[in-house]
Amino acid sequence: MRRYLFITIRQARRVSVAALVVLCALAAGIAMGSARARRAIDVDIGSSGGAGVRLPIIMYHSVVRDGLPRNDYQITVSQLANDLDWLSARGYNTVLIADLVSYALGEAALPARPVMLTFDDGQLNNLAYALPQLKQRGMRGVFSVCGTFIERAERERDPSPLYAYMTWADIREAASTETVEIANHSYNLHGEKNGRRGFTRRAGETKAAFQSSLMEDVSMMQQLLRLNTGVEAACFTYPYGFTYDGSWTLLRDLGFKAAMTCREKVNCLPRDPDALFHLNRFNRSGYTTTEAFMKRLGIE
Repeated sequence: MRRYLFITIRQARRVSVAALVVLCALAAGIAMGSARARRAIDVDIGSSGGAGVRLPIIMYHSVVRDGLPRNDYQITVSQLANDLDWLSARGYNTVLIADLVSYALGEAALPARPVMLTFDDGQLNNLAYALPQLKQRGMRGVFSVCGTFIERAERERDPSPLYAYMTWADIREAASTETVEIANHSYNLHGEKNGRRGFTRRAGETKAAFQSSLMEDVSMMQQLLRLNTGVEAACFTYPYGFTYDGSWTLLRDLGFKAAMTCREKVNCLPRDPDALFHLNRFNRSGYTTTEAFMKRLGIE
């Protein structure tokens, strides 16, 4: 079973006393340097306790018919319906990445009690079961799709919503609605076959080679989305939630406006575009009830 974690290279290091002295000196220099860098650090360690708009983000994966098994990354249609009804009854309004970008740029306000619903990996059941539930309630969501999964669907043409993935035509169908926004979930960083899992560095790999490989993969997926669906994804969704210090600047330089992690915290968004590269999300496990899950997000 896949495990979703949020890690950074900085967290994995053991820093010696001498290194700490150097880091303190660097910190002093940074404090007098770029305002953009300072904001990014603040957002990266921040949560709902700061100033800004409170935004819980829910991370769904597979949605299956009632009666089928549930797990940490698979819920039933009834569970999803209960979640959506719970949010609606408490006055929550779904937003997309485009709404966050407009807010961060000062071009528009977010609605009262905003919430974001995200669906990772591009499984066919997101189109077959999740999309109708969203449409029925006038709610919206972000579908994060992965290139190699789509190519598998193109080859196999498997019609089963239980385990098949969306084809390019399926993604075009979802994107054509006002309900769904498509995000880039990498071309081939969501698996083991290429020797890399998400934004992780191979043993002995230089930093330059590491970053070049990431840029090539992410850019390829952007191009495939553009050519096959007409979508210009504004958001990148980190596979497995793995990231590293500075990955957000790489994504910004590639033209993205936001990035989603798997860190389980409620966001508190300032009007700062750089804050959108550190979006936290709560994984929705099929093992828990709507009430128990929403309580973790402070939605009671």
